[in-house]
Order: sequence, then structure tokens, then C-alpha cells
Amino acid sequence: MLCLQEFLGLRRVITEKHFFFNVTKGFPCLVKREKSGRPHCLGSSKGRSHPEVSRETYNILRDFYRPFNYKFYKMIGQNFRW
Repeated sequence: MLCLQEFLGLRRVITEKHFFFNVTKGFPCLVKREKSGRPHCLGSSKGRSHPEVSRETYNILRDFYRPFNYKFYKMIGQNFRW
């Protein structure tokens, strides 16, 4: 998240202190929600299981998106190795 703010040239407003790791849910949640002041976690759709993708489909998609990903990496100066 911090990298995105820096990339966009924005002042750091959102930092690690705004999140806590919810052990029950298994992912980070907001420390407090605006207005209510209570912690906020995303609903049941967060962390849902993903469909199985065959290796063949994965390879086709990776090959198709490779030139677009490289162009993106070059634009931002970072390689995510997608």
C-alpha cells in the first residue's frame, strides 16, 4: 500500500498502523472504521477459495500477458515477476 502512495506521488496517509492482523479471519483489517470508531474487516467474500486453474491454462494466460506485463514493469521501474 505504501508503494502505491509513493508511486502516485501522494503524501503517506495510510500506514501499517491503520491495520491489524485478524487471526480469526486470517488477513489484515482496519484498526477502526470512520465514523463508528470500531474495527472493520471485510466480509465473508474476502479470502474465498479460488477455482483450480490447469497448468495449461495458466501457461496460455502467462504467455498472453507477458508483453503487457513487461511494458508495465518498464513504465514503473519494478518487476513483479507475474
